[in-house]
Amino acid sequence: MTTENKYLVPKKLFNIIGASEVRQSRLMIALFFVIIVAVAVCFMLVRMNIELQASNRQLSSERVMYGFPNREGFFVSQTQIPRTHIEGFMSWFIDNYNNFTPESAAANANEALRLMAPSLRIKQEEPLKTVAQQSKDQQITQVFARETEYTIEFEPGVGYWVSFRGQRIRATLNRVFSKAQFDMKFLIKPVKPSAHFEWAVVVENFWAQEI
Repeated sequence: MTTENKYLVPKKLFNIIGASEVRQSRLMIALFFVIIVAVAVCFMLVRMNIELQASNRQLSSERVMYGFPNREGFFVSQTQIPRTHIEGFMSWFIDNYNNFTPESAAANANEALRLMAPSLRIKQEEPLKTVAQQSKDQQITQVFARETEYTIEFEPGVGYWVSFRGQRIRATLNRVFSKAQFDMKFLIKPVKPSAHFEWAVVVENFWAQEI
């Protein structure tokens, strides 16, 4: 062996180092792709979880079943509240909100407020109690007579729109002093049944247009 060849690195060692670097590069590339796939899988899982939760919320609302007696008196389950129940609730609400005597005004006002959603109750409490006090002090009786059938439309995610026309009459002990016609529109929303909300619906909002 010559002196020059004595200090050269053997070609076999170069081959070993080169092969090691190739393997390392391949491992890095493989690891890179594994990371990309893992990130993509995590993203898909998160997205699927969000979509699943949204679907569960929608299904939960759609799974609500209402049991009410039909015309034959048998209880049936329905995904929508029966028309007869909405009509019964509306009649009871109108009887308390729009009809009163000096003796019943305060109790009627409290019952009407109980049938309202909290947001509407806050807005209506003071005006209703003021009218009730005026009825007692001035001996005013009010009667509201519905003149048309209820028009009921269900809007998913919103509630039940109820429209009708009626006449309001106000009188004292010896005379009628006010007559007016109104187009009425109510938004009725389902709520979880309870001792307080035995109707399983509340008045979310309403509009009265004098005609």
